[in-house]
Amino acid sequence: MLAELGGLGCGLVAGAAARSGRLCTMSAIEDAVVARDFRAAKAWGLALAVAILATQALAAGGWIDLGASSIAGATLDWVATLAGGALFGLGMALAGTCSFGLLVRIGGGDLRALISAAAVGVAAFAFTAGVLQPLRTLVTGHAVIDVGEAGAALSLAITPHLAAAAGLPLMPLGLGALVIVLALPALVDGRVRRRRRLIVAAFGIGLAVAAGWAVTMAAVERLEEARVESLSFVAPTGRLLLALMGEPLQFAAFGVATGVGTVLGATAVALWKDEVRWEAFDDAREMRRHLAGAILMGLGGVLARGCTIGQGMTAGSALAVSAPVAVLGFLIGAKIGLVLLLEGRGHWRLGT
Repeated sequence: MLAELGGLGCGLVAGAAARSGRLCTMSAIEDAVVARDFRAAKAWGLALAVAILATQALAAGGWIDLGASSIAGATLDWVATLAGGALFGLGMALAGTCSFGLLVRIGGGDLRALISAAAVGVAAFAFTAGVLQPLRTLVTGHAVIDVGEAGAALSLAITPHLAAAAGLPLMPLGLGALVIVLALPALVDGRVRRRRRLIVAAFGIGLAVAAGWAVTMAAVERLEEARVESLSFVAPTGRLLLALMGEPLQFAAFGVATGVGTVLGATAVALWKDEVRWEAFDDAREMRRHLAGAILMGLGGVLARGCTIGQGMTAGSALAVSAPVAVLGFLIGAKIGLVLLLEGRGHWRLGT
């Protein structure tokens, strides 16, 4: 029960924080690219700084073992990670938000997000172990780098177990500098500080990520989970669909519970702020665009081994070298998607 209750709690905090502060990765990118408004992007950086600081503090105190996490492994398939990130970024531009944002929007009564989230889960599982699994096998494993040997050249900061594998000392000053670089833009910007809910949202999401590591570490020790992990919203969405159809949740309870918690947390805030509005697709063209985006997010999230939260926040908090590669892919894909939509080529006329 620890995995379920802990995951539910982490999801509740993350969903409520994102809904209350309106902190959305895609909106942050769109504001920065289109309107040159970097407030949300700075808040996103603050959230990552909080996640890194809290996670590394837990690791230093011996509360969690990041080396037991698959996301912080000793190898990096950089081509698959970058390409997957780009596909995911393009998908979230078409859908208007990421896989985490879809769950947050469901809490406000958005039926478009409900359909899209289901499509993300189906695409992710089809690509992982379903009909599209042979395609995934063909496009992965071709550019794998041994991070134990090349980690210092690939990342500004590396986790303690990777540092030991490479024979390198971990530099606390470097970690501190990274946290300051990420957090300072939001903290010194008066416009960001005046949006207190945005600041609270950043802290809430960052702390929820760190708490996820602690919960799954304890669950692994109690044999309730198979691996140490934290928040991610691509594969767990697919697992949630399987759970609804009767699939046992053994060793996958945390991810499913975080998805449920995210929706419930967002719903609670939407009800409190009287923001619940039933929304549906305006027309077939909008539905095609959202579904195309959802499918791309499902495929890209599997290739990149995480979404904007799973790689951008969770892997980022572990200082995994895959995180900056995936984030670069997210930005490239989102920029391409925005250009397509703004220039009028984003109608996606798939049929009549």
